[in-house]
Amino acid sequence: MSKTVISPRLVEIDSNLKFEIANMELGGKAFWCIQCGMCTSGCPVAEFLKPHRIVKMVMLGLKDQLIGCKEIWLCTTCFTCSERCPQEVDPANIIFSLKNMAAEQGVIPKGLRDIGKNLAKTGRVIKIGTVRERERMKLGLPKIPQVHVEKNRKILEETSFIKTLERVKR
Repeated sequence: MSKTVISPRLVEIDSNLKFEIANMELGGKAFWCIQCGMCTSGCPVAEFLKPHRIVKMVMLGLKDQLIGCKEIWLCTTCFTCSERCPQEVDPANIIFSLKNMAAEQGVIPKGLRDIGKNLAKTGRVIKIGTVRERERMKLGLPKIPQVHVEKNRKILEETSFIKTLERVKR
């Protein structure tokens, strides 16, 4: 009979995280969460994301785990969780704040990075190739309007969007 040895993994706790989130404009009333699960029961992506667990992790100070987890990026920002919360905790905006914190640290999923780079380069989130343009012509649809890339790029630079994309770690 083999013995299973469980090696303890140290988890770094950021005891200021709950205060940091609570003091953010979008932080809501994070301290008021009673873990009832109403937010999760209405979440359209609850199979992958549990808003009440995210709020609990914020209260526990698990910043590194939250910043590094892919689940926060799955939130559709539909605000169903916030609307259902009997305590007005606003889990959607807490998750939104976590996404901002992750982006500031350069942790942005590849797909979103690609969308952001394309937006900065072309002014659109999706590349429109010649094949799509030909299909539109065949269907009698008008040409796709030009985008003022420089105007868009200026906004993206002024909002630090481009710097954020350059800071990406993974």
